[in-house]
Amino acid sequence: MVRRLGAEHILSSRSADLAAEVLRLTDGVGVDLTLESVGGPTLDASLAATRRVTGRVVVFGLPAGEAALSNWDLVYKHQVQLIGLNIGILIQTTPQLYGEIMGELFRLIATGVLGPAEPTTYELADGPNALTELESRATVGKLALRP
Repeated sequence: MVRRLGAEHILSSRSADLAAEVLRLTDGVGVDLTLESVGGPTLDASLAATRRVTGRVVVFGLPAGEAALSNWDLVYKHQVQLIGLNIGILIQTTPQLYGEIMGELFRLIATGVLGPAEPTTYELADGPNALTELESRATVGKLALRP
């Protein structure tokens, strides 16, 4: 689906050295915007893959856990703009912006650019296996159990 939306390259957060791959693809410059939804160990890769000084990293998820980040890291190691985004706070503080974003999302759905993804389904009896795969990050997207 992301290729249909115009992506030239698709990388996996599970890549052995995600930041190095991004830097290779951008001739060592890094990307202007990184949307960080994994957290934990991938946050460092996201920071390292982002363009120095003018690049932005927007953190909006952390299913892989928290990551330690110090002032020293931002001043001497990464030098990027770091933004934390919580959808609930976005709705409360800037309802107009949230409405615009949702309007654009609904337009993309209505025109067929985006559509609902089909979940990976498991038999109810396979619930423990689904949980194991989820915990090991071996799954992509939503999971559903069926009777």
